[in-house]
Amino acid sequence: MASETTENLPSSSGTAAAAGAARPESPQVSYAALGFGGAGFLLWALGWFVLIPDHSSQLGWILEVLGPLLIAAALIMFIESLVLRIGKGAATLGILGSIALGFSTLPFGTNPANLESSSWVAVGYALYGVGLVAGSGALLLVLARKESALAKSRPPCPSGCTCREMIHSSFTSITIGAIGLLTWGIGFLGLAVEPSGAGASFEWILAVVGSLLVSIALTMHFEHLGNRYGRWAIIIGIASAFIWSLGYLLQAVNPQALPTSSWYGYLFLCYGIGHLLTAVTMVLVVRRKYILEH
Repeated sequence: MASETTENLPSSSGTAAAAGAARPESPQVSYAALGFGGAGFLLWALGWFVLIPDHSSQLGWILEVLGPLLIAAALIMFIESLVLRIGKGAATLGILGSIALGFSTLPFGTNPANLESSSWVAVGYALYGVGLVAGSGALLLVLARKESALAKSRPPCPSGCTCREMIHSSFTSITIGAIGLLTWGIGFLGLAVEPSGAGASFEWILAVVGSLLVSIALTMHFEHLGNRYGRWAIIIGIASAFIWSLGYLLQAVNPQALPTSSWYGYLFLCYGIGHLLTAVTMVLVVRRKYILEH
């Protein structure tokens, strides 16, 4: 039985198929979607950098809203391919999760004074947690789709066809990624109940563990991602995830810190660097796509 889900793509000849296999495949993402995604992560990063010296900067918090929403727009632009590869349910959950991340900072974008309100801070944490849990749900649906596809008997690809894997990730990496996002999300949902205080240390530790598991899942899938999107792009993307974990670890050390405190500046710095590196990843993917297509 094949180890991955495949689709048959007609080719003019076996020789052409072999030649195509020798050349790296261009990333199957449009320039527009990559541009929106890269712009989203860049604005997200700039927002955190603006907030480091002034946690009450309305501009900074507005950028925190716009960034994730641009990423959601990029996913919507890529929806046809996403649905084909991972299914409508998983794609929808991924988009809704990104929108929830954007809405998590909306109370502060509309009025930065809401940072002083524990209720609004709790709402922000809750929406962020919901976004992460939605991402976990999307991966679980991908896992179920992969298992369902493997359970079906499929004939081998006929001569003269190239076989494109639909879900390349292993069961292990998808499972670890889903558990990571779920753990990460539960941590933020816990912070919605207790935004600060000694007891919040456990929730921040959950965020550390969850984000590390996501980093590990990406690392396990490095070979395929590197071949498709470029090794440096993926190395930088994985590094960004580890940097988020560092920020959460700092918060676990000082869980009493509030969003208005100077200590949160360290978390904002890690967020900013992490999202900026992800934007760089997008630029490298665009560069690779252009080189392979010209």
